Amino acid sequence: MTARRLHRFNSLFLAIFIVAHIATHLSGLWGIETYNAVQNGLRIIYRYPPVEIMVLASAAFQALLGAKLLISAIRRGVVGIWHWIQITSGAIFLIFLLEHLIALGFARLTFGLDTNFYWPASVMSGPPFTYYFVPYYFLGVLSLFVHVGVALRFTLVDRGKFKAAKIIFWTITLLGTAISGLIVSTLLGAFFEINLPTEWVKYLRAFYPAYDG
Repeated sequence: MTARRLHRFNSLFLAIFIVAHIATHLSGLWGIETYNAVQNGLRIIYRYPPVEIMVLASAAFQALLGAKLLISAIRRGVVGIWHWIQITSGAIFLIFLLEHLIALGFARLTFGLDTNFYWPASVMSGPPFTYYFVPYYFLGVLSLFVHVGVALRFTLVDRGKFKAAKIIFWTITLLGTAISGLIVSTLLGAFFEINLPTEWVKYLRAFYPAYDG
């Protein structure tokens, strides 16, 4: 099986967790308690050790495959705007995924924190963290939708369904834009007040001692 086919096959498995993860973030629209309740319910499945190992391995494998495909595409020479969109969105999501995995390890293993709602909300609580993490979260989520949209567009174009290809791409991209905006807005406290627990203030001060909470 080629790297491209492995990439697509593995993405189907990983998509189950990603959909659940996005659903958790969107549940935050109804408040912190709802977010944590949904997350805890889903954790019964994906925190079960064999499942968690498979999810983490799948994410790491997807990152490696993505990096390989990205390097191969650049070496071949990228032709056409749609291939550039596919590569750029894939590169952004690759960076997002790798950093997310590393940050997860730091929060859970080094700091011993429960990575619930307050984990992403902590880095969205104020400067200097927001300068980086607002575009990080928005572009990270959006890039996934764009990458999937381009892939489906290529599939439909190959089948001669040009109108459907256009509709699918823009529908998925606009949906991704809306979801990215809602997630970022929720974490910024646009819909309700967010008061960080002491342990999360200490977490932020470990990286930026001048953070005033």
